[in-house]
Amino acid sequence: MNSCIFCHGIKSDDILISSKHFFAVLDIDPIQNGHIIIISKKHYLDIRDIPENELLDLINLEKKLITILEDNFNLLGVSVLQNNGKTMDQGTHFHIHLVPRYSNDYFWENHEVEKIQFDLDLLKRKLKTGSKNHCIRY
Repeated sequence: MNSCIFCHGIKSDDILISSKHFFAVLDIDPIQNGHIIIISKKHYLDIRDIPENELLDLINLEKKLITILEDNFNLLGVSVLQNNGKTMDQGTHFHIHLVPRYSNDYFWENHEVEKIQFDLDLLKRKLKTGSKNHCIRY
């Protein structure tokens, strides 16, 4: 935690906006111009460790930032990206990327990964046992 750049390396002048549990800054290595990261004020490595009231605060801040981006800039939309647990960059903690998207930015065309075997049947079984009611009707 002492080596976490989010805990010790961000100056207050760099903070664009903050809420009770999160703050937002421009990404230092942006995928696209206007790339923002929302960072938890507490040192969490896993979204499952974040209390529900803090997650609600995160969603509200995310919604506010996306609204500002999409309503004031000529964007196609915003991609929301999040790493979790061991996929987190070393020296960081929980954060979410908001990447502005533009027509013809070729965002998805520039990403290739090696496909790894994945047990889709196991995933489906686990999801079915977790929730029977997937659609709420009003």
